[in-house]
Order: sequence, then C-alpha cells, then structure tokens
Amino acid sequence: MLNPCLLRRAAATTASSSSMLTEKGRPFAAVAREVKMMQQHIAGLVSNRDNAILDHAAKYVVGAGGKMLRPTLVAMMAHALLPPHVSERIRETSIGSLDDISPGTIQPFLRLGEVTELIHTASLVHDDVIDNSDTRRGQPALHCVYDAKRAVLAGDFLLARASLWIATLRVPRIVLFMSTALEDLTVGEMMQMDGCFDIESYEQKTYCKTASLIANSLASTAVLADPQNTAYEAAAAEFGKRLGIAFQIVDDCLDITGDEKNLGKPKMADMKEGIATLPVLLAARMEARVDEAVRRRFKDPGDASMCMEAVERHGCIAEALQLADEHCRRGVEALGALHHSAARDSLEAAMGLVLTRQV
Repeated sequence: MLNPCLLRRAAATTASSSSMLTEKGRPFAAVAREVKMMQQHIAGLVSNRDNAILDHAAKYVVGAGGKMLRPTLVAMMAHALLPPHVSERIRETSIGSLDDISPGTIQPFLRLGEVTELIHTASLVHDDVIDNSDTRRGQPALHCVYDAKRAVLAGDFLLARASLWIATLRVPRIVLFMSTALEDLTVGEMMQMDGCFDIESYEQKTYCKTASLIANSLASTAVLADPQNTAYEAAAAEFGKRLGIAFQIVDDCLDITGDEKNLGKPKMADMKEGIATLPVLLAARMEARVDEAVRRRFKDPGDASMCMEAVERHGCIAEALQLADEHCRRGVEALGALHHSAARDSLEAAMGLVLTRQV
C-alpha cells in the first residue's frame, strides 16, 4: 500500500522536469539520447514559412520544455518490444538525422514520439484558452502572448502538423490509433466542461483526456515493433492506459497536497475552476453536502473549505492514492506479456515515479 507521505518528499522544480525520467540513475536514462534528439528536432516539425505568427507561436509552445513523458515512454517501449539483439544494435549505432526516416532503425519510433508530444502540447494550448490560465510551463500561456483566437488556431496548426507527420509513417493502423486519441482528447475536454459528478464519469473523462494518448501511442509503438503481434499491442496499450490514469489521480492529489512552487500553479486550482477531482468525488460518496457542492461546481461561499475538510476527515487522499497504486500494479502486470529486458524493468520502475512525483 502506498504511503501518502511520499507525496511530500522534496522534488525537482518544474524548470528541470524535462530531465525527471532521463537523468542519470532514473528509469529512462537508457533513452536519454533519443529524448534529447526529439527535443532538439521537434521545433523543425512545426516551422511555417508562410505565416510568421503561426511559426513563432508553434515554436514558442514546443520550446517551452516539459517532462517529455510521452515521447520518453515511446522510446523505452520501443526498446522493450524489439528483439534484444535489435535493441542492442540500435543502442550501439548513431541515431542519424530525423529528417529522413529509415525503416529498421529507431527513427520511426522517435517520429511517433515527436508526434505524441505535438498532440499533447496542442491540447495544453487549447486547455489554457478554455481554463483562461495565465501561465504554462513557467512562461505566459500562448493566449496571453497573442490572444485566444490566435492561440486556438496555433493549437489547431500543431494538430494538423501532428497528423501530417503521422501520415509519413505510412502505417494505417497507427493513423487509426492516433486519430482515436485525438477524438478522445476532445471528448474528455467536453466531459470536463459539462462536469463529472460521479466516479464513473470521472474515470471515463480521465481515460479520454489523459490516458488515451499514452495508450494509443504505445499501441502504435507495438505496431512499429511487430505489426503481427497483437499481444504486444494489447499489453502496451494496457500499460499506457493504467499509467495515464494513475498519473491523473496523483495530479488530483497534488492539487490538494502539493507545493505551489513545484506545481507552478495555485493549490486547489481545479476546484476554483469548478472541476471535481477524485479525492473530492470520494468524499462526495460519504457526505451528501459534498455531493451537492460538486454538482453546483463549488459556487457557494464555503464550498471549497467544506469539501477539503471532508476529504481530510474521510482519508480520501490516501484512498485515491491506493486507487492509483492499483492502476500501476495492473499496468506492471500487463508488461508480463513482453520478454524480460532492462527496458521492461525501466518501464516498471517508471510507475514508481508516477506515484511519487511532485510536478
């Protein structure tokens, strides 16, 4: 059982979060060069010579940094799925240029990782407009640099470029997976706007808004590794789903217990936006007045403090973290379908980082 006190450990700041997984001694250090290559190359995927604003806006948001969690997972899953001798050969050879993608190399996987990060970044641009957020990744949100209309168009442009680069992989099944992730992102955001007032709708929203992109990008990784191995495809998708849901649950807990400096946003930011996080929904099952506050989106004076008192009274942070721990356990179980390797071990270890992260 996970100790909730783990969430109070000292952690790296948001500015250094991009190295969280790949720095020496961390689970994904083995793919540090792949992640660095994607970071350096991704801005080139969104350049636009025809419109200076789109060009600057796209490069502004992709250059802001971030954890690079999704492309890092793609790179490590690639090594976990490939035959050991192929993975070893790839590690011993130069990655080469990502401008020209060659079959039989790590390059197609890195292109997929880049696309995944573009989609994620586009969703953040749109989220910031919807939520009227002032900052993102330690700098002014794009709609504050320009305006909401241009930010929306820039987000659309990132999605268009992501779709273009998906197509260059020339694998219809990957197009299907990643298109599904795009649709799920929209559905999840709409569900959040409409309100999720019970745990069942919360779980569906969380899968669509957070876990689907990870699950579908890792399923796509399996297709690139071995298009005939449906067991690998299912295992990779299940791992991504469970990791994504656990990631969001921990995020919900950090919204209440986290350090504002590390988070880069005020505590209880979700509640201020009328969004019910999992600990609050768990408390709503225990007290009718909390459920009523959830359904009116915490609009009455005192709603927030009353809900927080109920969360503490019923131990809902610990309960939520136990649910996250269960999702992580099921994700690790899914990896049992893969051959044993150091890469698979690193994927398992990454689950521990999800549970103990501070940012």
